[in-house]
Amino acid sequence: MDTTLYAVIDKAKYPLYHVKDDSFTNIDDTPVIFQRNDQGNINGYTVNGQLFELITTDIEKLVMYPRKELFNHPEDYTYQIPKRTNDGLEVENINNAFETPERIKEMVKQTIKGNYPDVHSILIYKDNTLVLEEYFYGYDINTQHQLRSATKAFIGSLVGLAIEAAAIGSEQDQLLPYFKDKYKSFDHMSQRKRSITIQDFLTYRHGLDCENNNPESEGNEQQMMESADWVKYTLDLPVVHQPGEVSSYCTGAALTLGRLVELATDKPLEEFADKHLFKPMNITNYDWRFDPDSTSRQTFSQMYLQPRDLVKLATMYMNGGKWQGKQVLPENWVRKTFEEYTSEFGYLWEHKYVVIDGKQYNSYMASGNGGQKINIWPDYNMITVFTGGNYNSYELYGKSTPPNQMIPKYILPALD
Repeated sequence: MDTTLYAVIDKAKYPLYHVKDDSFTNIDDTPVIFQRNDQGNINGYTVNGQLFELITTDIEKLVMYPRKELFNHPEDYTYQIPKRTNDGLEVENINNAFETPERIKEMVKQTIKGNYPDVHSILIYKDNTLVLEEYFYGYDINTQHQLRSATKAFIGSLVGLAIEAAAIGSEQDQLLPYFKDKYKSFDHMSQRKRSITIQDFLTYRHGLDCENNNPESEGNEQQMMESADWVKYTLDLPVVHQPGEVSSYCTGAALTLGRLVELATDKPLEEFADKHLFKPMNITNYDWRFDPDSTSRQTFSQMYLQPRDLVKLATMYMNGGKWQGKQVLPENWVRKTFEEYTSEFGYLWEHKYVVIDGKQYNSYMASGNGGQKINIWPDYNMITVFTGGNYNSYELYGKSTPPNQMIPKYILPALD
């Protein structure tokens, strides 16, 4: 489809740009130099002087087309009602859920055509039923998908569950005392740093020099990941704002809250999540290794979940913390989660709105690099879930990920 060389890591595609011979650069302009054996075959590569083995050169392991059989004639796409399974989700025909469902069917055709590349799944849940479920690039109903930063929203759920279990007193508690046994001291200690609360981290109003989108920030995600202990690195950052006042999106804040739950409950975060969040919702096909340190530079401590389970989790939130009549998450925690502490954030969920022809559509969103988008649209009793592989799309193409274009162009207009 193009002449770009891709590195494929954990099913994620990363473009490499040719310099000369066997030398390339990645999007960070870091040299990637391929090595050859005595027979002249590629057998590895070096990045920053570190040698890595080549896993495979089998191009068939990389699915290049959304749906190869329909790529040249997407008009042959036929909508099908999502499959009914035993996962607790009811299904319905999309024609009964939207005023103009043809808009959404056209969105699927355009995705098949390749106009929205590397969208891996699209699911729409409307009026308590799953009405659209489409997969692309070899993904299917059973495929676990990496969530990237969308994981953060569910770490917030676990903080609420730890408070309900009385392992944490309240989100109004000061944060640092919970870490006093693990870390004996913190850099840049001050009265402002001592005053930081758990809620300040939940709302990204931590006050620390930590802003993911600012390369000059000392707590920038890339710099944090170069440290041995990402939580300690975050807590050692200097305070640059009064805590509780200014929001600043910081990966280290969410990871710190995950470690907080571990310390407070004396359980690995994955074990606590499995018992209190996943098992009560019959979510079993997932993977999560929470290690916020240099040992998880491949998984980044992110969750891997099936898209249907993302719908279930969002449904639980939309229903005030209930799943199939059972209270999984405290109702007051859900209410606090979606309050507008700043124009951007609740408790690790974003406040996201779209304006179309002067009309504003409001949602709560969990978002991750590559096009992981979980949106709850309370005014329309609707949930939209996208997963994708458009990693670092803005840096590469100067535009946002496809869901940011597809939702306002096709889904929201189909409501009216």
